[in-house]
Amino acid sequence: MFGLIGRLQKESEDQNRQLTALLEVGRAGASSLDVDDVLERSLDTILDLTSGDTGEIWLKESGGSLTMRCHRGLHTEAFLELTTVGPGEGIPGVVGESGQPLLIRDLASDSRFLRQQVVKAGFQSLYALPLHYRHVVGVLAVAAVSGEAFSESWELRLLEGIAERLAVALENARLHGEIKDVAVVQERERLAREMHDGMAQLLGYINTQTLAVKKLLSREEVTAALEELNRLEEVARDLYTDVREGILGLRTTFPAGDGIVPILREYIEQYRNLSGLDVTIEVPPEVDGLKLPAAKEVQLIRIVQEALSNVRRHANATLGRVAIRVDSGDLTVDIIDNGMGFDPARPGRRGSPRFGLQTMRERAESVGGTFEIEAGPGRGTSVTVRVPVSNGGGRP
Repeated sequence: MFGLIGRLQKESEDQNRQLTALLEVGRAGASSLDVDDVLERSLDTILDLTSGDTGEIWLKESGGSLTMRCHRGLHTEAFLELTTVGPGEGIPGVVGESGQPLLIRDLASDSRFLRQQVVKAGFQSLYALPLHYRHVVGVLAVAAVSGEAFSESWELRLLEGIAERLAVALENARLHGEIKDVAVVQERERLAREMHDGMAQLLGYINTQTLAVKKLLSREEVTAALEELNRLEEVARDLYTDVREGILGLRTTFPAGDGIVPILREYIEQYRNLSGLDVTIEVPPEVDGLKLPAAKEVQLIRIVQEALSNVRRHANATLGRVAIRVDSGDLTVDIIDNGMGFDPARPGRRGSPRFGLQTMRERAESVGGTFEIEAGPGRGTSVTVRVPVSNGGGRP
C-alpha cells in the first residue's frame, strides 16, 4: 500500500512539473513576440525542471541550414564551437532533416556529433527534438553531463510538449514580423500617394509656369513675366514649407509606452513654430495617460498631422484646436480651425484639401474607427476621428 501511495505521489509530482513547465513556456510565447526572450525563458524552464545541464535552440534558415539562435547553461564556449550546420550535418542537421527526435547516451562514440569541445567538457547525453509547425522550423537540443539523463519518460514527454509550444511561438513571431512588414509597405504607399497628390502636382505646376515665363521673356513681355515669377515664388515658398512639414511628420517618433498625448503635444509645439498658427491642444486629466495599441496611435497621429497640414495650406486660418476625449468607449479627436472652410461635396481644385480626405478616412477605418468632417464656406472646418479604446478591431 505504501509503495502504491509513493508511486502515485511521484506520478503526481511529475505531472505537476510537466504542467508548470508547459504553462511557463506557453506564458512566454503569449506575453512576448521577442523571439530571443521566448527562447531564453523556455530554455531556463527546461534546465530548472529536467536533468539537462545545458540547452540550445537552432533555427532553420531559408536555404535549409540551421543556425544556433540561443544557448543557456554550462560551458557555453564549448557549445559555440559550431553554430551553423547544413542539412543532415551534425545532430541538429540530422534532426532538422529527418523531423524525428534523437536521444544519444554516449556523445564521444557518436560520429554524427561534431563538437569535440563539448565532449572534452564531460557531456555524455543529448536529446534533440524538431520544432515542427507544418514543417520543421528549428531544433531543440538539451545536453547533460550524466549518461543517465533523460531516463524518465515524463522528461521526454515534457520536452516534446515544450518543443510543440516553441514551434507555435516561433510561427507567431514570424507572422507578427510579416504583419509589420505589410504595415510598412502600406505606410510607404500612403506617403507616396500623398506626395503625388500634393508636392508632385505643385512641382508640375512650377515646371509648366517656368516654360510660360520663358515664352513671355522671348516676346519681351517683361511685366507679365515678372508677375508670373512672383506667383512662382509664392508657390515655391509654400512647397518649401510643405517639405519641411513632411519631414517633421516623418521624424515624429513613437516611443513605446508613452501614449499618444505626449507625442501630439510635442508635434503641435513644433508645428506652431513652423506654421506660425496658434494651435492649442485640449486633453482632460483622465485621458492624459491613455495608451492605445501602437497601430491605433500611429494612425491617429498621422490623421492629426494631415488635418493640420490642410489647415496651414488651405484654410487661411488664425486659430486651430486639437481636442481629445473619451466618449462611449471611443477615443475621439477633433481638429478644428476658424478658417474660410469649403464645401466637401464639391470636387477640389489643384492643391485643395480633398486629396487628403480619403487618406485620413482610410487610416481611421484601418484601425476600426470612423472619420467625419464638417465644413462650409466661411465657417471653418471640423474633423472628427473616433477609434475604439479597446484592443479589438471593431466598435464596442
